[in-house]
Amino acid sequence: MIITFGSINVDFVYEVDEMPQPGQTLLARKFRTESGGKGANQALAAARDGAEVVMVGAVGNDSLAAIGLQNLASATDISRVSRVSEPTGNASIHIDSKGRNMIVVAAGANLTASSDTVEDELLERANVVLMQLENDMAQVEMLIRRVSASKAMSILNLAPAFPVGEEVLSLCDLIVVNEDEAEALAGWLGCGSSANALSARLGTGVLRTLGGDGAEACVDGREIHVTALPIDVQDTTAAGDCFVGVLASALDRGMPLEVAMERASVAAGIACSRRGSQSSIPSAVDIDKHPGLLTLA
Repeated sequence: MIITFGSINVDFVYEVDEMPQPGQTLLARKFRTESGGKGANQALAAARDGAEVVMVGAVGNDSLAAIGLQNLASATDISRVSRVSEPTGNASIHIDSKGRNMIVVAAGANLTASSDTVEDELLERANVVLMQLENDMAQVEMLIRRVSASKAMSILNLAPAFPVGEEVLSLCDLIVVNEDEAEALAGWLGCGSSANALSARLGTGVLRTLGGDGAEACVDGREIHVTALPIDVQDTTAAGDCFVGVLASALDRGMPLEVAMERASVAAGIACSRRGSQSSIPSAVDIDKHPGLLTLA
C-alpha cells in the first residue's frame, strides 16, 4: 500500500502558440479545467497502475474541491483528505505548440495539510510513503522523520525545488529530481548534479529524470540508466508525476529499481503522447501492452 501525502489542485490549462512574455496578452487556442496537483497526479498514476493508494491532503470548502477530487475519489482512498477554510489549490498552466509548459501554482488549502493525518496504524500498513514539496515543508519534514523510523520506503520528489536540510534529505530512501531540480539541489549542497554525485553527497538513493534522455539513479553506489520512449510529444504536463507515481507503484509491488524505472519511463512516455494532466495518465493495461516493456521479459 502507498500513502501519498501531497497536493490536490485544479488546473486551468491554456493552449497557446507561444509562451506569453512580460506585459503581453495572448489569445489561447483552447482552454480546459482539469484535476491536478503533484500529490494527486502521483497518487492517481500509482492507482491506475494497480496500487492501493491512500491520499492524504486538504481541499477547500469551495466549488473547486469536487473537481480536484473527482478522479481520486474513484481510484484512491480519500477519507484522509481534509476540508478547510482556505481555497482549494489551483494552477495556471500554459502549453505551447511544442508541448512545453509553464506553470504557476497557488497552494491554498495544500499548506494546511497535516502529517498527523497519517496515523501510526496507517503508517505501519504502508510499503511506500510518497511526498512532494507543494505542502507545508515542516509537515513534510515531520513525516519524513516518522517514515525513517518505520519499515516503509520514503520517496521524496523534490518538486518544486525548495531548500531542504541535508540531514532531512539523508533520511529519505529515494529522492527524485528532474534536471532543473538536480541543478538546484547540487547548488545548495556544493556538489555535482548527477544522480551519482548527489547520492554520494547525501548518502541516500537519488533518481534524476532526464527528459528525452531517460532517467538515471544511484543507490548504494550502484548506477542505473534507462532510456526514454521515442514519442511525438503532445503535452508534458503531469508526465513527471506519472513517472514518480508508477515508479512508486512498481516498487510497492517489489519490483527491482531498474525494472520499476523502465516501467515508469514507459508510462511517462505514454503521458507525453497525450494531451491533458490527469487525463493523460495511462492505466496498467496501457503500460503492459507497450512494446517498450518487451525488454523486461
